[in-house]
Amino acid sequence: MLLLLGPSASGKTESAKIMINRYPISRVVTYTTRPKRINEIDGFDYNFVTETEFIRLRENNYFVETAQYNQFLYGTPKNQISHDKFIIIEPQGLRAFLKLNECPIVAIFLQTNEQMRISRMKQRKDKQEDIKKRIESDRREFDISKIEGLDLIIDTTNVTLSDLADIIYDRYCNVLSEKRHPYEQLSLFESKTNI
Repeated sequence: MLLLLGPSASGKTESAKIMINRYPISRVVTYTTRPKRINEIDGFDYNFVTETEFIRLRENNYFVETAQYNQFLYGTPKNQISHDKFIIIEPQGLRAFLKLNECPIVAIFLQTNEQMRISRMKQRKDKQEDIKKRIESDRREFDISKIEGLDLIIDTTNVTLSDLADIIYDRYCNVLSEKRHPYEQLSLFESKTNI
């Protein structure tokens, strides 16, 4: 399973959308209490729920992990964990995934300089006050020196989203092949070459 981590506007979501169309991997649809953005689809980008519903699910042990980011709650449903899936998570959720024994985990951190991220947030029409809050929050939440369990760090500052999708998947396959048993590697590489 591929775990993607990175601060706001580091390219996680957009490169992931490209990966879905090119490779035999699909996104875990997580739950969030965050309001839906323009062009986001409920049930595809996220399962958008109220805080009350989220808390009910959490109390019923529905999630592998939950996190709070920018005052909103995020959670990963247990029934979505699989070797052919990827998820975008927050650093505080990484520890829960690393404890899973259902399938091998590959954690990749996407790093981008702040000026590029601010520019990307402006392009996607984020509000100025939201951009400021995210940058300040990301400095704390995504301090790479405090994140344990990462397999790779990719600098996305000067990489197109299309190239980034290819780089992520290629490096994911390389690390995954080192973590899997030899008999499991064949199906992964067969599906990659059949595209």
